Amino acid sequence: MKAPHARYRLYTSWQSYLPFLKDLLLRPVSRADADLFRSRLAAFLGAERVTTVPMCRTGIYLAIKHSIRSGQEVVMSPYTIVDVVNMVIAAGGRPVFADIDRSTCAVSARSVEPLIHAGTGAVLVTHLHGIAAPIREIRALCESLGIPVIEDAAQAFGAAVGGERLGTIADLGVYSFGTYKNLNSWYGGAIACKDPERFAAIQREADQMAVRARAALVSRMLKGLMTDIATHPWIFRLLSYWIFRWGALHDVRWINRFVETELDLSRRDYVPPAYLGRMTPAQHRLCLGQLDRVDRANRVRIEKAGRYRDGLQDIDGMLLPPAAVGTAIYTYYPIQYRGGQAERRRLLRHLSRHGCDVGPQHLKNCADLPAFGDFRRNCPNARRAADSVVLLPTYPGYPDRDVAHNLEVLVDYASKSSS
Repeated sequence: MKAPHARYRLYTSWQSYLPFLKDLLLRPVSRADADLFRSRLAAFLGAERVTTVPMCRTGIYLAIKHSIRSGQEVVMSPYTIVDVVNMVIAAGGRPVFADIDRSTCAVSARSVEPLIHAGTGAVLVTHLHGIAAPIREIRALCESLGIPVIEDAAQAFGAAVGGERLGTIADLGVYSFGTYKNLNSWYGGAIACKDPERFAAIQREADQMAVRARAALVSRMLKGLMTDIATHPWIFRLLSYWIFRWGALHDVRWINRFVETELDLSRRDYVPPAYLGRMTPAQHRLCLGQLDRVDRANRVRIEKAGRYRDGLQDIDGMLLPPAAVGTAIYTYYPIQYRGGQAERRRLLRHLSRHGCDVGPQHLKNCADLPAFGDFRRNCPNARRAADSVVLLPTYPGYPDRDVAHNLEVLVDYASKSSS
């Protein structure tokens, strides 16, 4: 059995390491770098007002804080990272969980509308897995009621609906430039905002934050370098894959934690200090060098998603994302097979045994978490998605032969499961 390529690779290049480190340590601090990237980013997005922020989470905090009055409700998806809920709380909002549509893993106008009332301050829409939520319908609903809409486009940078980039359709949009994103500055993010007064308040607060400590950036970059080495095709196929495969097949917790996310499920009512260090000039320059590659990489992922769709669409019990032509960039191709957690474990074991490196989506249904018991709400679709979503790799550089092998093993599993 041949080892596959890794389930994910960082969007890094040689410029992400030694030149960045040299740049970070030796180049003087200058606002010109931030201003240049922001103007280029605004042109890329087609947005009039854009500023950078320390992290996407910080951006969500700022967007909520400057859109609601303290104590107002924020309607949002429960199928998101725990820290997004924490940022809503820290900004003075009360999360109200709207159930998702299972195919998009996002909220809809239909699920949002019954939850809106006089105490609603904003609606937060998450575009998950690079697939657009029905943002225009939600925007039209909320606009008629005078409620601002915020787009969490952390996983959808570059995707568009009808020629408008996600994050620019609603009142505000928030982006991530974190380690695993398709525009990578180790930390970082951005906010697009239509209202000039709200934007000025957000930018003023963001600019007052201290520049992120160089030691924190070097530490994050070194962790990225270790990930890059471990997932390099040669090293992964000779060593890393066999370690991770053994851990998956034998439930070795300390190995499996290396590929898990969402390990901290605690509630926070404040913004951690580590979230408040604004992007350095070196980070802005690093992003600037990657911006022209975003659309090209997105087209590659869309092509791979199309292959997955063609190979899986006739399987009974297999729920696929919508064939969202022109409205998705598929950071992964998310699938859901019938059954819940136990079925997903069996499916993933089958994939591991047959030479595939594929993982689950680790997001939880936050509406069920004890940490958010004050906001508990029955969201059955989010609960099912949290128990069943599997992420198929789509990144540029992931070989077509591995896509074909994943399909072959998935079809084999479904055939055996049905019989």
